[in-house]
Amino acid sequence: MQASIQPIFTWSRSRIFAGNSRNLILLVEWKGLSQGEEARKKSRKVVAREIELRIWLESHLTFIGAHGCTAEAGEGRSLLLRLGKIHSGARKFICLEFETKGMPAGIHEALWLQWQYKQPPVERIRELPLQKLGLEYSHHTDVLAMEGSFHVEKHLELLKMIRVLEEASSFHNRSNDPVLAERIRRQADKLLLLAARSGDMQLVKEAEVLYKRLEA
Repeated sequence: MQASIQPIFTWSRSRIFAGNSRNLILLVEWKGLSQGEEARKKSRKVVAREIELRIWLESHLTFIGAHGCTAEAGEGRSLLLRLGKIHSGARKFICLEFETKGMPAGIHEALWLQWQYKQPPVERIRELPLQKLGLEYSHHTDVLAMEGSFHVEKHLELLKMIRVLEEASSFHNRSNDPVLAERIRRQADKLLLLAARSGDMQLVKEAEVLYKRLEA
């Protein structure tokens, strides 16, 4: 039976300098896949529910925080992410932040990941195969000058924007709060600067949403 979700994992940096500790972002994306011709006709059909992602960390990684979800500590060095449901054709994403320890040069295992979900209509529990992610540590100095992934940076800032808007909505009775207004303005400025650097018009539109929220 075909899987209902298609996951994609992207590190903010594909290579890091050996011997140094630094923070890394892992972008986790997943897409809802249609099950057959009949399902494709129903674009809003739920294809997976009660989605869970369990992550096991190697000893050289320390979990710092999550953007777009809540992470529960599991047994040993593991995390459990409860990610709800997804519709056919939909795409969702979260960002996870880690600190790496200095390691010898080479490719080292970093994370082990496994997805579990219920697949309608029979609500059968399904698991995707265990997946391994590695990190490359290098002594080449060109690694120090490499830019991080724009794709990851963009999605991280979009998640931060969503968080700021949620906070603004929860404090609607404090719309004149200068601290909250400054947070919204800073996030809008970040999105606009990132858009100017990349030419990504989606970021321009999202920045405008925040600026309009300030005007309101």
